[in-house]
Amino acid sequence: MTAPRYRWQPTTAEIAERYGLDESDVIRFDHNTSPFSTDWAPALIAPMARRLNEYPGALYSEIREAAAGYLGVDSEMVVPGAGIDEIIGLVANAFLGRGQRATAVTPTYPMYQIASLQRQAEFVSVSYEPDFVFPAGAFGEAAQTSDVTWLCVPNNPTGDRVPDDIVASIIEQARGIVVIDAAYAEFAGDVWARWVERYDNLIVAHTMSKAFGLAGIRVGYSISAPKIADRLDSVRPPGSISSISAELASVALGEPQRMQRRIMRLAKEKSRMSAALTQLGIQPRPSETNFLLCDVGPQSGDIAGQLLTKGLVVRHFPDDHPLVNFLRFTVRAPHENDRLIDALWRQLS
Repeated sequence: MTAPRYRWQPTTAEIAERYGLDESDVIRFDHNTSPFSTDWAPALIAPMARRLNEYPGALYSEIREAAAGYLGVDSEMVVPGAGIDEIIGLVANAFLGRGQRATAVTPTYPMYQIASLQRQAEFVSVSYEPDFVFPAGAFGEAAQTSDVTWLCVPNNPTGDRVPDDIVASIIEQARGIVVIDAAYAEFAGDVWARWVERYDNLIVAHTMSKAFGLAGIRVGYSISAPKIADRLDSVRPPGSISSISAELASVALGEPQRMQRRIMRLAKEKSRMSAALTQLGIQPRPSETNFLLCDVGPQSGDIAGQLLTKGLVVRHFPDDHPLVNFLRFTVRAPHENDRLIDALWRQLS
């Protein structure tokens, strides 16, 4: 069987060229990335540019120590990777293979299924119940027979956050490893360190791409019991993170105040954007993330297509997807969000 591939989105440059726009006029509401520039980074990069002829230290001790300090865990519990995507791949390589089973809910981040099937494991998908109710009973049963249970908390693309008691129940029922994808943890105020100390079958994956606003450096990391961390390290490639990326990630982890201030600004802007969408008759779903998921009906594809011609790139879903009638909007800077609201008003009025 051929494993599915991740569907890459067109680049900003490609969109601009296709629609005759300037790149600066294209706004990515589809990537859940930060609207804030990394104006603090160039001063760090310039001195490092003189040392790019050498390989990075393959252990990435600086990331391990910085992440450990940020989360309050031992550095031996941390495994670095090129974004959460590589962490997902490491988990699949370490714990899945032919004859083994993985499970996740639907809809969720597609890389869980892709990584599982690429390892020729069986993949069990458990659908959300009506009105986006998390399928706690059915998912717990599936976890009982799974070697890897994937759980996105808060969930992408729905934006909801599974309650703690359900998360604990799933971990306790699971036959094998449970992976919490905590890409949006900072937006939800989640702290998973004590959970990892409590459960020796738990891996929590973090990223620098979302709240820290460093999607371009492609750095993520996991925390788990040292025995599991060692297993992940055994299948980790030696140099997948560049020297510059490792340095920037370490500095950002050591200075989380910048990230926390920006989260507060985004939370305020999310409330404003949600109210504006509601006034247009588009009711956003409750979200513990930096994006809003909205049911716009059967015209979702047409709306997304018209917005695209104006350089406003929103997330829409394929015809066979359970969210086919929905659009997902990343919360960006106020003036960018105003462009989106104005375009939607003109299109829907």
